[in-house]
Amino acid sequence: MLPYYLLIGASLCGAPPPLQRSNCKWGYLLVMGLACWLLASLRYVTGFDYRFYESAFHSIAASGLDGAGWSEPGYLLLNLAVSLLWNDYRAFLFVFHLLLTVLVFTWIGRYSPAPWLSVFLFITLQHFALSMNFLRQALAAAIVLWAYPFLKSRRFLPACGVVLLAACFHRTALIMLPLCVMLTLPPTKLHYGLAACSAGAAYFLMDPLIGIALSIVPKYQHYLTEKYWQGNSFLYLLMPLGCFLFIIPLLRQTAWEQSSPVLANSVFYALLLQLFITRHFILERLSIYVAMFSLLALPAAALAPCRRVPSAVRTGVLIAAALAYFLFAASQGFHGVYPYHGVWTRALAP
Repeated sequence: MLPYYLLIGASLCGAPPPLQRSNCKWGYLLVMGLACWLLASLRYVTGFDYRFYESAFHSIAASGLDGAGWSEPGYLLLNLAVSLLWNDYRAFLFVFHLLLTVLVFTWIGRYSPAPWLSVFLFITLQHFALSMNFLRQALAAAIVLWAYPFLKSRRFLPACGVVLLAACFHRTALIMLPLCVMLTLPPTKLHYGLAACSAGAAYFLMDPLIGIALSIVPKYQHYLTEKYWQGNSFLYLLMPLGCFLFIIPLLRQTAWEQSSPVLANSVFYALLLQLFITRHFILERLSIYVAMFSLLALPAAALAPCRRVPSAVRTGVLIAAALAYFLFAASQGFHGVYPYHGVWTRALAP
């Protein structure tokens, strides 16, 4: 656990105002990005899917474009390119995590109102842990982040282009196609009420709807017998619900200033989508894309004008709550990355 604690402590070092200047900001992001990149790349059997992706890499390296069994062309080509240069899974992890880290940290540096807080949340809210387990989906989510500037300006065509690129790494990114429209709608009571009613109807009609979907795409029927098809506790809704309550000042600011509703809406839709994990845990994957926008939404909410509670107090509450969630996630062994095992673990093994 020590590497994670050191990483969290280092992320908070960017909080002092002098380090938030433009030149210092990018230096901070470079240092933290390097730390995250090296920690993720040097892991050994850390992450539930570590061996799965290792065998996939060797399979693609051996079979090339034919017979690899991958339907996502982006991930297939990435594996193939690395295997042609360095036929080693460790090299693939270095290239993969470099690409993901550059996408996420550059996005934070360009759009976050408080980059240090976004980096802290990236680690504590389990996005970093996810990147060491769900490789394809983590990279797809990192690509989806770059639809944000297009969504802010309501340019749907390039935003959909970004989503389609992300779908080349994981097809679940296609859920963002309808959400590209929903995220740009004003956060009114009518909008949220209709969305909540629709989510409620889908929640109770989930199994018949999935039955229809599997009759069309039967290759996914094996999920019905796996442990991830089971429902999870409502305890897991406390985090997305807490995030939504926290961004209420941002909702008010959006309404008053008629500013872009994308960030506020992303937290709301993350809550609705994460509701479905109480029916089938695997459906949590559908919420990953909008949930990552919280890396901007939560800092923006902490800094939003609010007479009753100063921003410093709200920032402190956010830090404390995120740390508590990190400790809970670590105790539950989220993504199989706790505790951390590095390559030196294998070297020291008898």
